[in-house]
Amino acid sequence: MSTEQLKAVLDNAVDATLPLPDLAILRQGRRAPPVLPVELFGADWNNWLSAAAEGAGAPVDYVAGALLAAAAATIGNARSVAAWQGWVEPAALWVANVGNPSSGKSPGADPVLHLLRAIEKEMTKGFEEKRREWETANEAASCARELWEKAVEKAVKSGVEPPAIPAAAEAPPEAIRPRIIGNDTSTQALGLLLAAYDKGLLFHRDELSGWLGSFDQYSGNGADRAFWTEAYGGRSYTIDRVKHPLPIYIPYLLVGVAGGIQPDKLVALIQGDDDGLTARFLWLWPEPIPPFRPQRRADSAPALAALQRLAALELEDDAGDGVRRPRVVPMPEDAVVLFQEWREAHYAAEQNVTGLLASSYGKAHGHVLRLALTLEYLWWAITPDAPEPTVISKKAIAAAAHLMDSYFKPMAERAFGDASVPEDDRLAATLARWIVKTKPIVINLRTVRREARLPGLRKAEKVKLAADVLIDAAWLFPPSGAATAGRPREDYTVNPKLWETLP
Repeated sequence: MSTEQLKAVLDNAVDATLPLPDLAILRQGRRAPPVLPVELFGADWNNWLSAAAEGAGAPVDYVAGALLAAAAATIGNARSVAAWQGWVEPAALWVANVGNPSSGKSPGADPVLHLLRAIEKEMTKGFEEKRREWETANEAASCARELWEKAVEKAVKSGVEPPAIPAAAEAPPEAIRPRIIGNDTSTQALGLLLAAYDKGLLFHRDELSGWLGSFDQYSGNGADRAFWTEAYGGRSYTIDRVKHPLPIYIPYLLVGVAGGIQPDKLVALIQGDDDGLTARFLWLWPEPIPPFRPQRRADSAPALAALQRLAALELEDDAGDGVRRPRVVPMPEDAVVLFQEWREAHYAAEQNVTGLLASSYGKAHGHVLRLALTLEYLWWAITPDAPEPTVISKKAIAAAAHLMDSYFKPMAERAFGDASVPEDDRLAATLARWIVKTKPIVINLRTVRREARLPGLRKAEKVKLAADVLIDAAWLFPPSGAATAGRPREDYTVNPKLWETLP
């Protein structure tokens, strides 16, 4: 530390004249993260989630979020839940892991994604042969069409009735490789995939902001965002494009979404008009954990077998008309009563929130049903030889409601509350948390932006903005003395009273 820095410390030594720092700057709308009630997943899943999280060096929340999204996607359109006649929810979940770089978002999701990729690899066995068969049939149809076109031309020239196109000239449906996971695809390409694979799939991106930033990159007419908004509901959807002579018809447009996002990018995601897109997400934003050496290794064989059971579920032709439909799983009366009691209590709480949080609360009713369906089938799938559930039980509704009330609603408040804070206060809170963690006597703004690598604080003007707020909050004292070498001084002294004030 330089002589000038030491002098600054001595000049601001702890005494009765120093102002008390305002600790409210640490909160700034962000509530502490709730603890995930991982026991709701059941003992077998609880053990696997904990071991997988330990091996990944990540909070268990990130593994659990990926598991919920993956399980719901592998159930897909094969099963849906009915609260009562007229209200049916599919299984898809949209899950966002929030955290700073190196917080464990991607490592936490990897154990689940590895299982899905193993299942997908098994599903594609024999596809190359099917593709060759399709190419042969397609070329044969092309040749038949060419012969028919020549016959039509000859008939027209001869003044006779042209022949009708033969069935052999009709191109067969293209063989599409089976998929469970999609990563980076246009809505049109995804539509073609979903039209062929009616069960749906999971769309995963390490960084969800990149996915959202690609919306309407080419059309600019809002069609991509509208497509994804519809992809949550599992209803029929038709895509009309000039390059396709026939519309792309998707009987059940259902896509689960999972991925990560950094807190500073989350702000950009949830600002602007509320079209319900962000309300569809379940947010997981735990505190990061310190690095440690894992002491155990997750046995993924039971988890893989469980997800394979879910992947084996299919839509059913229950009417015998050749149309595959989801099997609707009902709720018994005691589950319906409990769900309605929860809805009434939640509705009362819903009246006290506004903005994006209100939109998120509005989706919670459907989220509870989807979570109950997913949990019921997770419990079943992890238990070998157990019969498939015929109802979504009261236990599943109770677990889903508890998960919503104790975890996902507080997490939504954490996510949306942080985003509603003005930028200067939000950046100041980030810098304040770093000061509390590192306990410096003096901070240098250039060092902060170059070495601390704090989210949102990589540019000089942003760091200065945060520092100015912390001066007003009596956390920092501004530089004193003359600048050197033509540069303004960037050394700020931390108020020594801070260490007495912190709990």
